[in-house]
Amino acid sequence: MTRQLRLPYGRQTIDQQDLNAVNNVMESDWLTQGPNVFEFEEKLAHYCGAQFAVVVSNGTAALHLANLALKADAGSKVITTPISFVATCNSVLYAGSTPMFCDIIPETLNINPVAVRKCLRSNPDVVGIIPVHMGGLIADMEALSEIAKANDMWVIEDACHALGGSWLDSKGVEHRVGDCSFSDMTVFSFHPVKHITTGEGGAITTNDESLYKQLLELRSHGITKDPEKVRENHGGWYYEMHNLGYNYRITDIQAAMGISQLTNSDIWAKRRLKLVAQYDQAFETLPQVVPQDHPDNQTPCYHLYIVRVTNRKALYNHLREENIYTQVHYIPIHLQPYYQDTFGTKLGDYPEAERYYLEALSLPLFPSMTDEDQYDVIRTVREFYA
Repeated sequence: MTRQLRLPYGRQTIDQQDLNAVNNVMESDWLTQGPNVFEFEEKLAHYCGAQFAVVVSNGTAALHLANLALKADAGSKVITTPISFVATCNSVLYAGSTPMFCDIIPETLNINPVAVRKCLRSNPDVVGIIPVHMGGLIADMEALSEIAKANDMWVIEDACHALGGSWLDSKGVEHRVGDCSFSDMTVFSFHPVKHITTGEGGAITTNDESLYKQLLELRSHGITKDPEKVRENHGGWYYEMHNLGYNYRITDIQAAMGISQLTNSDIWAKRRLKLVAQYDQAFETLPQVVPQDHPDNQTPCYHLYIVRVTNRKALYNHLREENIYTQVHYIPIHLQPYYQDTFGTKLGDYPEAERYYLEALSLPLFPSMTDEDQYDVIRTVREFYA
């Protein structure tokens, strides 16, 4: 039986608390950069276990500013994964650096530290690495941090899929995604399909006060009013532009929504974990459906439920006919025409990423998804292969 209602692969969860928070700002004196922005930053930093947070207009802006703050020059190279949204790699270009790809681990879909080490042997001019926590599964930050320190590189965690996740290091110490224990900065997205939403929005966390102050300037045209930084002072109105920054500010309306959403983040994370466990159990005896690996040392907050399937296009179309909408995350970046034309990347360069793409499918996963919704997905997938 075909579902009557469309089931998306992901969607936001909005409640009356969120509506009240937004309405309170609409009735206040502040709509743009007001007190809610700073409150959201403080609460987000505390939630992640970092010293500082800077909220911005979207996740791409966060990636861009993180690259700029680390001052990679035009002659430098930055390593990242081919399996991500194009924004991860584009941000390297925005900052004037050259992106390089390293292949993925097929089970986790995250960047492979072995491939990174191999790449560095022939590319000593690499200055940084941007690992992506694909689908919410946390990359091997301990290994990547060790590589970065040995090669004098910085690390930006692209955690746009992973807010609320945690993991244990080799010493048994627990780390929250965004605490920046093994990176210089961590970047998040608050797009509607992510763990929490501000409509559009993003953030950077860090423990480095110098980077924090740079990020604050860069998100607002490179302007400062800091008495310790200005070269002159003509009065209370006076400001100076010290860097070429951008208008990447977030509004007080969005920040109020973010504060409200953050209070539900852990509840929604548990719901996502339950749905993932139910999917895993349902597909355990179905060899045509292989889920992303789930390492024992992690408690991820899954943004996506990614499976590798046989006959992917036919399954995608069959689910769509049943009003179940799935997605593919992602087309390998190195196969995008722009990257092929600009950098000469081609099919065959990163075999694991390319093989994954041919089989990848993201099934619906979001906190307000009911068990009945999930049953429809499972039933339809099983019927297709039967």
